[in-house]
Amino acid sequence: MKKQKLAKQQAQYKEAKERFERANGAFQNKLATVKLLGTVTQEKIEELIEATDLHNALNDLGAAEKALLQWSHEAIQSEKDYLQNKEAVDKMYAFIDQDPNIKAKLLQAAMKITN
Repeated sequence: MKKQKLAKQQAQYKEAKERFERANGAFQNKLATVKLLGTVTQEKIEELIEATDLHNALNDLGAAEKALLQWSHEAIQSEKDYLQNKEAVDKMYAFIDQDPNIKAKLLQAAMKITN
C-alpha cells in the first residue's frame, strides 16, 4: 500500500498526538506507582505532570489541532461536497470548541485529506 504524503499540518498533528500519547502513558504509569506506594497529592500530580512533560505535550497537541482544522477548512473550500453543504460544514467548524464529537470527526476527516 502506498503511503500518503502528509501535509505539514497533518504531519505536525500526527507528531503532536503521538508525543501526547507517550507523555500521557508515562504519566499514567508513574501515577499508578505513586498510588501503590501511598497517597496521591496535588503536589505529586503536578510533579508527575512536569516530569513527564504532559502539560507541554497537551499544549502542543492543542496548537496542532487548531492548525490542522484551520488548514482543512481552507483545503476543502473548492470541493464539490463542501460547496453543496457549505452552511452545514461551516456551522460544524464554528462550533468546534463546544462539541468534542464534532471536533474529533473533523480531525479524523482532516487527516484523510490528500495533497
